Amino acid sequence: MRKAKGGLPYGRIVSVLALACASNAAYAQQAATNPPQAAEPAQPIVVTGSRIATGFDAPTPVSVLNTQRMAERGAANIGDALNELPAFRSTQTPASTGLSAAAGYIGGRILDLRGLGSVRTLTLVDGKRFVPSTTQATVDTNMIPSILLQRAEVVTGGASAVYGSDAVSGVVNLLIDKKLTGYRMNMQAGISKYGDNRTTQIGGAGGWNLGSNAHLVIGGEYEKNTGVEACRVRDWCANGLINWGRNPGISNMPANNILSNVHPWTASYNGVTTPPSSAYTGNLLPVLRAIDGITFNRDGTPRRFQFGSMANSLYQVGGESDGPGQNVYFDFPIVSPTTRYNAMMHLNWDVTPALTVEWTANYGHGEGYHRAVAYRNTALTIRSDNPFLPRSSDPTLDIPTILANSGLTSFTLGKGFDDIGPGQLRVRNDVIRSVLQATYQLGGGWKADAYYQFGRNSFRSDLTGGTVTSRLLKAIDAVSVNGTPTCRVNADASTANDDPACVALNPFGYANGPNFAAAKAYVTANGYQTNVTTEHVVAANITGSLFSLPGGPLGVAFGAEYRHDSVKGGTDALSQTNQFFTGGGSLISGRIGVLEGYGELEAPVLRDLPFISELSFNGAIRRTQYNRSSDFFASSSLGVTTWKMGAVWAPVDFIRFRVTKSRDIRAPNVSELFGPTTQSQGILTDPARGGIQTVAPITSGSNPNLQPEKADTFTVGMVLQPRTGFARRFRASVDYYNIQIKDAISTLGQQNIVTRCSQGDPLSCSLVARDSSGIITNITDTQQNVNKLIVRGIDIETSYRQPLGRDNALTARVLASNVMNLITVDAIGPTERAGQTGLRAGTPPGIPDWTVDGMLTLDLGERMSFSTHVRWINAGFYNSAFVGPHQSGYSIASATSSNTNSVPSRTYVDLMATFKVKAGEGRKFDFYVGVDNVFDADPPNFPGANGSGNNVLFNPVGQYFKAGVRTSF
Repeated sequence: MRKAKGGLPYGRIVSVLALACASNAAYAQQAATNPPQAAEPAQPIVVTGSRIATGFDAPTPVSVLNTQRMAERGAANIGDALNELPAFRSTQTPASTGLSAAAGYIGGRILDLRGLGSVRTLTLVDGKRFVPSTTQATVDTNMIPSILLQRAEVVTGGASAVYGSDAVSGVVNLLIDKKLTGYRMNMQAGISKYGDNRTTQIGGAGGWNLGSNAHLVIGGEYEKNTGVEACRVRDWCANGLINWGRNPGISNMPANNILSNVHPWTASYNGVTTPPSSAYTGNLLPVLRAIDGITFNRDGTPRRFQFGSMANSLYQVGGESDGPGQNVYFDFPIVSPTTRYNAMMHLNWDVTPALTVEWTANYGHGEGYHRAVAYRNTALTIRSDNPFLPRSSDPTLDIPTILANSGLTSFTLGKGFDDIGPGQLRVRNDVIRSVLQATYQLGGGWKADAYYQFGRNSFRSDLTGGTVTSRLLKAIDAVSVNGTPTCRVNADASTANDDPACVALNPFGYANGPNFAAAKAYVTANGYQTNVTTEHVVAANITGSLFSLPGGPLGVAFGAEYRHDSVKGGTDALSQTNQFFTGGGSLISGRIGVLEGYGELEAPVLRDLPFISELSFNGAIRRTQYNRSSDFFASSSLGVTTWKMGAVWAPVDFIRFRVTKSRDIRAPNVSELFGPTTQSQGILTDPARGGIQTVAPITSGSNPNLQPEKADTFTVGMVLQPRTGFARRFRASVDYYNIQIKDAISTLGQQNIVTRCSQGDPLSCSLVARDSSGIITNITDTQQNVNKLIVRGIDIETSYRQPLGRDNALTARVLASNVMNLITVDAIGPTERAGQTGLRAGTPPGIPDWTVDGMLTLDLGERMSFSTHVRWINAGFYNSAFVGPHQSGYSIASATSSNTNSVPSRTYVDLMATFKVKAGEGRKFDFYVGVDNVFDADPPNFPGANGSGNNVLFNPVGQYFKAGVRTSF
């Protein structure tokens, strides 16, 4: 291990009383409701953590984020607000689309607790599953109106026995304000210091009593963001660092070198003749033959390429480049442009004093824009009879002369086809959902609830102008027929390979020749992907108490649920045969039927005794049966059992200890089981060839033989809530968690596969194919049950509220997360990613070892408030596979050595001012202005999966201004 340090239940599930300090955000809501001059401890708020009605606090840690936190931050949606909390990692947002675009979903805000992957975070709405937005069965919070939210509850621990599959790292429950009466509106606009990332957001909601026994709530919102263009629009990215890998045979410099002024050269936009791989062995610069190192001006005239001080098979240090921020391997938007709008309705009808019927309906629309990288190749074969060969009066630049003198009949050309251009991606997502629920009071404290839910998610991705690899290769392989450049396949002796549509393409320079438009039209095409996900859920629960114990009633809950998820996806004919270079679609078909039953017990054993103010135990068990089928793969079925045990002990009324242990599971989703197998390319450092950098083909996709993950979770914590004196305004909680996942489902990443193979892992070696020269011809990186994941850490929450005179108050809240371990274990051993704040393509992302989120709010009566938000990410390391000079085990000759592996910390400061105006009885307006990232802190200057930086952890936008108005009446 290398490390550089510097209500959650369904339906009408009843709730439990929780300490106000269970969440600083919860305390903030209470403090905002009560007049500041009171300055007394907040009363316990009602949060859910169990299916059983009880006066005891749940043993599982439950945190709450409410609308007050969103208001203080000026957050346009709940996804952004939650992703600021230290327990979350922003794995899938508009700023990280470059990592997830291959999965087809662009611009979503999908929650990821603990850095264990969004597929292991269960997202609920009012305690019920929401129809999945993706084929990975994850939920896009963009589809849920934030303006209707009352609060979000986060169970930060294993909870599968209570809530079902996928609740491995925790559960997020988004609770709607079903009792809203009157109207509320919010309008907000924002723009970055650089004139981009323009955001417009508007939302409205209303609630009305319909007679004496019914209530209707309706709300919706619209948001549009223009995003941030590619690396070239930010100095930290345009002039950022790139990893230059040493050439084979060199051992007096590190294998990896994080350097500035590094540019791609063997895939230059104007084209360049490239040497064989042997030219780099033992050299800082390649040994060139006469035919090598010739590049071309825009008009195609040849000239000598200007080398820098060092060059490998992909990059060079110094020398000429295509321009600042121009990187043929990374040309993605830093933040993808997005548009979303949604609506929700909830009707509550008390049919009789015992029977309540509820109906909820949702509609959501989201769309995002991205692009597939332009076609690039470092070794296109160009034959000597190609009619586009540029001529020169200089014999050292005249390619036909050089070929004739050298006895060669062909040469290799490297080119990034920016003149053809990248394929443009547009993704649209539409979701509808309807839930009908009935709750009946059975009498004697018993109640039953049942509901049916139907959801449908329609997804479409359109690729415009995507490069078809086979067509481009045919178009550049041209001959002259009667003086006219003609595709060789149409001029050779065979008629079997003819392609009448083929138009010869000049690859030298940039967009040359009168037939370029026709050639571009031939080598590009449009593609699409459609996915329709449907979900049916039927569930029923009964809760009540059997008898009384010395500490209170013995509570029980039991129930059953049936769920059926299906995904059907179609695509164009070219995508079905993997013809697009990148960005094509794929066929997918799969169905998963789930039948499960559960039981839960809450036993309040003792209370109000010396050293036992409260003592209770909680347990739950769930049995789940999965039936899996597909149009393309064989059917299968399996069953699993999950369980949970927990206890709460309060020796006195102001301190409480809690502990849980659970067995949790995550079943593979449709995409992991029955999704497509696709081809792509990725950059990696090949230790088996002396650490040479190369671009390798990658096969990725599904595996119908996957088994469920099994997680053992342990949490223990303490809650402190003084009752008297100066300390009565203080709240704190500290919780330790330990989650160990066996048979973890994941892709390993191409870099990890070749690295672990070089270290002797036979499984990794079985996934790497090489030719007789040792060059990688393919890496198989499909889904596997191969790893063990371990995450351990501590969550800390504190708050304090100090009155300042009669009407004013100062509130401080701090949330901190210390991730002690985030370990992946394979056949070779453990890899530690706690503290890994760099992000390299082809490797799993890490998580900071320390993240602190603080909020200081000054309330000046009912007139105005000022908030300062600070987020700190500790210094970390760039790559768990690298060893820098400051780390133990460093050896300059090693294939894992790096000139640096240390990433600096970052502190972000945000300011917000709110001015409050009352406009009569029950009417108020809040006008607010704010600045995010006040000091315009850039991401740490390191290579990244988007070209530079780590958009998952760090702010890529820069200084950002926003203003808006909230009103209610």
